[in-house]
Amino acid sequence: MLTDVARAKYEIEQFLCQSDHWQCLQNGIPATPIASGNLAITVEFGKVIFSYWGEDFATSWRIEEYHIQGQRLRLSLSRRMGREQLQMELRLPGEADLLSPDVVERRRRFQELMCRLVKEKFPGGRIERVATRRDDTRQLSGKYTRLLLAEGQRRVVAVGVNSQEDPSAIDGLLTAAIIWYERASEREPRKPDRLLLLAPVGRTTKLARRLTVITPPHPLRIELYGVDERKATATFIRPFDQGSLFDASGERLPRPERRVKPNALRDRLLESFPELKVYRRPGSSMESLRLRGLEVARLRGERVYYGVGAKKQRLKGGDVTPLMTLIRQVRRLRCPDSPQRWHPFYRQQAERWLEEMIREDIRALDVRLDPRTVYPQIPAYGEDEYGLVDLLAITERGRVVIIELKVTEDVELPMQGLDYWLRMEWHRRRGDLCRRGYFPGKRIADQPALLFLVSPLLRFHRTFDVVARWMDSRVPVYKVGINDTWRQGVQVLLKERIHGGH
Repeated sequence: MLTDVARAKYEIEQFLCQSDHWQCLQNGIPATPIASGNLAITVEFGKVIFSYWGEDFATSWRIEEYHIQGQRLRLSLSRRMGREQLQMELRLPGEADLLSPDVVERRRRFQELMCRLVKEKFPGGRIERVATRRDDTRQLSGKYTRLLLAEGQRRVVAVGVNSQEDPSAIDGLLTAAIIWYERASEREPRKPDRLLLLAPVGRTTKLARRLTVITPPHPLRIELYGVDERKATATFIRPFDQGSLFDASGERLPRPERRVKPNALRDRLLESFPELKVYRRPGSSMESLRLRGLEVARLRGERVYYGVGAKKQRLKGGDVTPLMTLIRQVRRLRCPDSPQRWHPFYRQQAERWLEEMIREDIRALDVRLDPRTVYPQIPAYGEDEYGLVDLLAITERGRVVIIELKVTEDVELPMQGLDYWLRMEWHRRRGDLCRRGYFPGKRIADQPALLFLVSPLLRFHRTFDVVARWMDSRVPVYKVGINDTWRQGVQVLLKERIHGGH
């Protein structure tokens, strides 16, 4: 039991100042790493509270005991009057003992295979460097194998990922390759002129699509290979050799919902709580009721489900008291001057909160944007994937604008934005936006869609500019930095086009 809460808070915060990210174990089991910007130490009613959160969750625990040993912080946590207990350990990134022996062995075998495949392609070459480990100083994940090969005066960079890594790691191969290429080139008198990407066979489509709009800032040839680990082979993949990059039968753009069907309960709630917003995702019959971006209820016809997060209860018997009580509680806590900023109702779905604020005042981002038609959460389908464009807007002169939002650091922001741009630009060129009823009464300009990548200025990942420079100048992409206090009102602090121009 803590006796000096002020000292405990000070010592824990001092320890956490050492890094931006922390590896985490919960009850001895490796868990998702935690960013320092996504945790807080507070004192509430004489208790030290440890809170951490992500886009879709937020949780808080009372600190019963803590121990700092070198580069490790051990916390004994409890909540619900001690009925729930948790042992958590935070470690500085890069400690290999968090990986299971199976993972270490799998990555070792893939490193050996990758070295062999690259040597077969360059039989006269010599591998100067190879690594499959985390390197936080260079922002490199341990999921990727990286090597540098010398062949006479030339240098070749290769980056690969094995088939057992999570899908996000495979999709992130191009970003990792760009970062590694730039870092590997720093010490070389001549920049490497080849960059090889080795991805699991059958899972290269998204990478091949991205490569169609990637233009390195240096003279460089990029090659993508599909690796069959069982057969120990690598097959060259052409960026355009994917058949139709988008299957018209499977890529149909859903129509935006225009008419609102009468619903007595919904209308009653909107009258009682003007802050509530109704969201209807195109192509879906479900209505989402949100307060400052946080969903509090779903309506499917006459059925109502209420609650925050995945666990929702069905409203029964026409008694709306539980739902109205929830809305009042969310309204009190989810506001700029919230009395409990560590509370899940304040922390969860921050991007949806920002999305709502920008949607309500779209010209805060750019005075050219038309405030009359702004579409949130537009489905963007891929062959085996599904994503949502945060906001789809248009300028007064008819130019389509794709807006991707992030409130925390995300190394994949440039590539995620690029994915959505490729899909929506494909729809624009085909005339799908007009045919499906988007931007009624507006003439859509025959110009490439603009891509706005929006984040609090200090929350852009430190590699953002490095990666974004590789995007082709045909993609009119803008970096839009806003104030960190955006909940009090959105202000644009920086707006620049990645490749110059206007």
